[in-house]
Amino acid sequence: MPLYTVSTKTNLSPQHKNEIVCAITEIHCQLTGAPADFVQVVFSFGVSLPKQFDAHVTGSIRSGRTQEVKAELTEKICSAIANALNSERHKIESVLLDVPAKWVIEGGEIMPQPGEEDEWYEQLSTH
Repeated sequence: MPLYTVSTKTNLSPQHKNEIVCAITEIHCQLTGAPADFVQVVFSFGVSLPKQFDAHVTGSIRSGRTQEVKAELTEKICSAIANALNSERHKIESVLLDVPAKWVIEGGEIMPQPGEEDEWYEQLSTH
């Protein structure tokens, strides 16, 4: 958690995928303080997108982020994807979905609320 799904009409090269994964991970961690190993990015290709879009990204993130943080996540991630695809920002569509942390399990443990990651890791290390 978070899970970002990047959908495109055609498959992307490994270089494009790597660039997008690195950008999304860096942006998400910078803006939220979440650890990098929480971030997951998957790709879906062959998706029938409206002709005006080159890509669509859906981000499922833990609830509790401010509207400002979510707006900045959206803008920076879409810009990074546009840059990686040599596209334009307005051709990248996006949606962020708030998911309660208690709905997500990582490594057999319920995810912590945003900002409680250190305590969560500490608790994991005592198991």
